[in-house]
Amino acid sequence: MKKQNLEQELEIIRSAEPNKLLKVVMKKRLSPKGEKALIRRGLTDISLYYIKAYGLGVLSQIEVFKSNSPILIDALLERATPEILEIFLGHGEYNTVMKYLKRHDVPNYKERDLIWSKDEAEILRYMEHHRLSPFAKLDIIMRKKDALTLKLIAKNKLNTREKLAVMRFSGYDCVCLLIEVQTSRKEAKKLSQMKLIRFGSEKQIENFIRYNRFSAEVEEYFYQFGKFRSLVSYFKKYMIESGQDILLKRNERTEILGYLSKHWLCEESEKLLLKRGVHSEIKAYIKKHYFHDEQEVKFIKRGKHREIMLYISVHSLNDQAQIELLYRRNQEEIMYYISHYPLAECAVAILHKCGTDAAWDLWMQNPLGEDKIISTPQKKYTKPKTHQAPSHDFLRNSAAWQKLPAYT
Repeated sequence: MKKQNLEQELEIIRSAEPNKLLKVVMKKRLSPKGEKALIRRGLTDISLYYIKAYGLGVLSQIEVFKSNSPILIDALLERATPEILEIFLGHGEYNTVMKYLKRHDVPNYKERDLIWSKDEAEILRYMEHHRLSPFAKLDIIMRKKDALTLKLIAKNKLNTREKLAVMRFSGYDCVCLLIEVQTSRKEAKKLSQMKLIRFGSEKQIENFIRYNRFSAEVEEYFYQFGKFRSLVSYFKKYMIESGQDILLKRNERTEILGYLSKHWLCEESEKLLLKRGVHSEIKAYIKKHYFHDEQEVKFIKRGKHREIMLYISVHSLNDQAQIELLYRRNQEEIMYYISHYPLAECAVAILHKCGTDAAWDLWMQNPLGEDKIISTPQKKYTKPKTHQAPSHDFLRNSAAWQKLPAYT
């Protein structure tokens, strides 16, 4: 295909609306580069149609197996020729390949029974005289058998994926041998930084990141395996915007709770916190911090009563969040809130509709005179704030007040 035509094809694949793109692929087969671009765009339905209509070239098959899309992988494996299976074994995501191997008898994976056996001596003898397939090498590394991995490193040339598997799953001796015998100077520098991240002390890592920033590939490794405190220091020093999201996604419960109790999240990270919906995390956060306005409204709409009561015991609500609280018609929440804070003018009319007579009476007793209906000032996102309950003896001694539980 001419260069100009190829560029036009790639531009259509990358930017066309799905309906228009489908019409294009229904008319003709794409170039090899066009197929790769189609898979990378991630439009599963169109990619599935294309695979069933035309099949895929080798490079595009690799792209499918790397993407780990179950639907597209199944479509390719329906045409399970030896060549496609070999590509799958070489490039498929480990767990996906394992599931397929357990469901099917794959003729060209001859080492399966041997590698899956527990006879390490027999596997070592086999490795002395035979070259292993790509997936067999990866399989040995993933099983965390360091004696076998050491032999594998000494006797076989590993590809990039296999080296990264060693860096993730193998012991210190395996990592050192890999760096010594199977890397160029540039790659050795990268893998040595990964070794520091995984096996170095916290002090060693802190000393390194004080003067150095990791490359993009090493950073991804650091995000997964770095020590929590070192990650926090790294994100602060290099102003990494997605740092808080990365910490939440690591699922290190104790560390996350400690972080949430000390640090105020950006709005996007608050959104992720609410999406995760882990009660202990939200509780740790709201005890010390209030939400940004939009996330505060979403927090109230979630409707978790105990969390809402904890939140309003230490924080007031913005105008829209007050309205959402009143729309819930939970009288315990309403009574508690109006006993502690003034309502925005727009919320007072909602109180009249959604509150009980007792709630309205309690609001009218609020000793703010003519200024009792006021707008809640906008929150300033500089530091967390807490609110103290109004110290009015007659209000605290009223029957309505006595019914309110204490939330701490």
